[in-house]
Amino acid sequence: MAKDAIQWGVCTTAKAPLPQLLAFVAWHKHLGAAHIWVHLDDADAVSGAVLNQLGGVTAILCDDAYWAVRGARPKRQEPRQSYNMQRVYGLAELPVIAHVDVDEYLYSDEPIGAYLGRHGDEHPFVRVAPAEALHDPALDDDIFTARQFRLPFPAKMTAKKKASILGDYAPLLGTNMLSHRVGKSFFRTGLDGFVPKIHAGSFGGPRPLSVPVTRDIVVLHFHAQDKAAWLDALPHRTINGAYRFNEPLAEFLASASQQEVETFYNATQVARPELVDALSDNGLLVEAKLGLRDKIDALEF
Repeated sequence: MAKDAIQWGVCTTAKAPLPQLLAFVAWHKHLGAAHIWVHLDDADAVSGAVLNQLGGVTAILCDDAYWAVRGARPKRQEPRQSYNMQRVYGLAELPVIAHVDVDEYLYSDEPIGAYLGRHGDEHPFVRVAPAEALHDPALDDDIFTARQFRLPFPAKMTAKKKASILGDYAPLLGTNMLSHRVGKSFFRTGLDGFVPKIHAGSFGGPRPLSVPVTRDIVVLHFHAQDKAAWLDALPHRTINGAYRFNEPLAEFLASASQQEVETFYNATQVARPELVDALSDNGLLVEAKLGLRDKIDALEF
């Protein structure tokens, strides 16, 4: 028997310019989020005032007073994100809340509430696949700008098949992802002892629960679609960021010349016809047109 659609919300911790914050909010309101909590990691009061004019949006300034209840502001971003998600989880009246970053956009071909209503009972959270944006220099700026996104390699894909898609760079991108391949989650609220975190959650154990990943909903991750921003962030990512978990990639990017880095980027992160076709042929391509500037214009303040 089909179940009714359920309401869901979004929690994020963000340090971003106001246009990116508005794009994130506008898209997820368009998608059907009943409420969006935006924790402003830099405690930007101007952005907070703008966002709080929008119905169904709560902007929280993460200033010294906010962190005083914890004793101090955590130095690393990850524990700040986890704390904010857990705070919202404990307070929210919605049955489901997703945790996503400001450069991540939930996407589905069907209403998300309807999907959650059908598939949400078996596990304490619904885990969705990531899809990384490919840079397309031909597109007009849309704040976050991409039309084509690549999914992770299946667990049993052969090295030969990976090389047919990524060529000589396949050993550096064994999952087809620059950033995380674990996706993000929609957490069911009201579960005693459940602790949500950035990607998944557990009932207090040190390891997250193992939950199947669906591709019926994906999280579009604009991780490297802005080449200049990607290059600026590269030193941090190879030492303290996501790339430190991929030692071959981190070592290559840390020691490569500027030309070698750009060649790598153009070969693996740009929506070249050859790469797009190879991804599509292997069922690893998501295509989506978000129209973020139009959706910001449609916001009602």
